[in-house]
Amino acid sequence: MKTLAFTVLLIGCTVAVGCISPESTRVRGGRGADVGNRPKVADMHDGSEPFWKTPRLETSHPPLESARQAEQLSRQ
Repeated sequence: MKTLAFTVLLIGCTVAVGCISPESTRVRGGRGADVGNRPKVADMHDGSEPFWKTPRLETSHPPLESARQAEQLSRQ
């Protein structure tokens, strides 16, 4: 019976220690995990042209006069 209690206690302690997060020692509000790995201002996608060679659709919009007239008549 003592061996069973010791085994349960050992497993319980192992599980409790395994649940401690490594982030718990990090200072709140500080920089992230990559300190010194990047400059103070990170240039995201610097120099990229994401829509380069994307065809543009050149269309004319429908006339809005009839829609404006309908809106004015509906508000009277």
